Amino acid sequence: MRGHLLQAGVKYCSARRILTKASAMEGKKVLITGATDGIGKHTAARLAKLGATVLLHGRNQHKADEAAKEIQKKIGGQGHVHAYAADMAVLGQVRELASRVQKDHPSIDILINNAGVFPERKILTEDGFEQTWAVNVLAPFLLTSLLVKSVKERIINVSSISASSRIDFDNLNQEKGFSAHNAYSLSKLAMMMFNTELATRLSPPPTANCLDPGTVNTKMLLQGWGPCGIDIEDANHELYLATSPDVANTTGQYFVSDRPRRMPSIVQDISARQRLWNILEEQSGETFPE
Repeated sequence: MRGHLLQAGVKYCSARRILTKASAMEGKKVLITGATDGIGKHTAARLAKLGATVLLHGRNQHKADEAAKEIQKKIGGQGHVHAYAADMAVLGQVRELASRVQKDHPSIDILINNAGVFPERKILTEDGFEQTWAVNVLAPFLLTSLLVKSVKERIINVSSISASSRIDFDNLNQEKGFSAHNAYSLSKLAMMMFNTELATRLSPPPTANCLDPGTVNTKMLLQGWGPCGIDIEDANHELYLATSPDVANTTGQYFVSDRPRRMPSIVQDISARQRLWNILEEQSGETFPE
């Protein structure tokens, strides 16, 4: 059912406006995290092929360099790909990534918070946070807070149709016992709440939207659920949000198969969103600029 729904979404996507001209993104700069494989790498390649300058992030510098070289070779002279490395589980490295990006590119057009993990056991980061929470929630919150004034057009946050419908503020760090699926679902609900609150605090541009990237046979999906999705080459939902003129002025929405969808009722709870926001500021040690 789930795979069928999102395969239908791919067909719908093809009927909507995704830029295809090789120079369509020329002059645009896009930072995409977690782009050394899977949907992130596919999206990075598509954006570069459209002429964008892609700032490709990976956890390992060698792997990021190899991915950048591979994409650059494939697209020829259409775009430019630059590799950056940082362990998103380490807040200090997230800060260093933001600093390097700002030094090299004082402004960027699009930020795609794509990086994510699905660890099967509880792992605490060196900052003391459960790894799923650290990578899937804290890292994008911190990176966005550090770069938000540099982003000119769009911020895209990756959530999931697997997101939970409730949040236990006393179990954000899996204090009550670890479940890989619960930790992941919690992190994706938190990204919806973060994105919605972010959109209320921004005066577009930039816009801020989140999405389910599709049920795609990535390493993460195979690890958590098995082969139940579509091919990576068909996963163009992040590309749609990054390039389509249809959503250029849309903000604060959650997209599934390129269409806005209702979010869990807790996302509409202003006090809950603000409580989460305050926790993320405290955990990250960073206050969002006004």
